[in-house]
Amino acid sequence: MQLTGDEIEQMLAEARETHAQLAERAAEAEALTATATSKDRVLSATVDARGILTDLKITGQSWRELAPKELCSKIVDIVAQAQHDVQERGKQLFDGVGPDGLDPTAGMPSADEMTSMLQGLITQFGEETK
Repeated sequence: MQLTGDEIEQMLAEARETHAQLAERAAEAEALTATATSKDRVLSATVDARGILTDLKITGQSWRELAPKELCSKIVDIVAQAQHDVQERGKQLFDGVGPDGLDPTAGMPSADEMTSMLQGLITQFGEETK
């Protein structure tokens, strides 16, 4: 099958449009943040587009009654929730843009992987405080 000049121009125009859309969405995705708050509203965690913790707020005094391991576990839970939320928002940004099969989150750790890493730190932290 041989393409005509008009067909080639049309394909190039579509490729340019897709590239522009992807660049715009990538900039939006880079600026994403997500915040999760504990049920008791004592803890809140904010993560950036990569899922990296950028802010942790602890309010009130009730957290002082928690064992260190329990406090760490609650922190891990809200960080994991924020990571999941930002990852989902990032995926939604790219829905319907670009070629089929494009995964803009490829290579990023999943929320489960991040939670596992943080749980490992909790275990290590718990052992060091004994």
